Amino acid sequence: MIAALGLAELKLLLRNRTAASLAIVMPLLMGGYFTLALGDDGWPVAIMLALVCVLGFTVYVTTTSSLASRRQTLYLKRLRTGAASDSVVLTGILLPAVLLALVQVVLLLAVGLVAGAPLPARPELLALAVVGGAAMCCAAGVATSGVTSTAELAQITTGPFFFVLVGGGLWALNSTDVRALLVPGGGMADLVAAAWGAGGRPGLAALSLLAWTAVGCALSFRVFRWDART
Repeated sequence: MIAALGLAELKLLLRNRTAASLAIVMPLLMGGYFTLALGDDGWPVAIMLALVCVLGFTVYVTTTSSLASRRQTLYLKRLRTGAASDSVVLTGILLPAVLLALVQVVLLLAVGLVAGAPLPARPELLALAVVGGAAMCCAAGVATSGVTSTAELAQITTGPFFFVLVGGGLWALNSTDVRALLVPGGGMADLVAAAWGAGGRPGLAALSLLAWTAVGCALSFRVFRWDART
């Protein structure tokens, strides 16, 4: 059931040129630019910005716009009246964005390695940053969609969290202040730095990602709506 819903959602995503550009083209172009342009200044920064582009656009923005669009067309409501549970429906809709993001991350890491990036000393921390960041962005996307009436409006409502994600990541990479881990993006950036042996506080960073994912889930339960907003 989840695979079928995911395939249907992927087809809908690819048919929408704007959504497809934000989910596929934009993250690869921006991520590739950061990887190639900033690598000499420090690979953790370049990789972190590439991950933020992928997870921010492909997971967070796509999740928000997709759910808002499916709600307004009553697609969500029709799915909910079927045999699938609420969790299965949401998982099926979120799955394509997450899988696309994972493919993009692999491609951008390959570009970085070809450009001269060293292999991460602790690849498990990089994997944790990707998986934890994807979970956080999924939860944030579901929550944001609850206050987003149309897919077009998602370009505005996703702005604050996206910029905080970037700002938190840059703060964590350029400061030893533990307060940077209190901001979305700080935990992910800290794990990326630790993966390449550039300091980091992996335990606290993982807790930060977990906490922000929990906050996103809690907000989702409060504000997410299945029926079209009037």
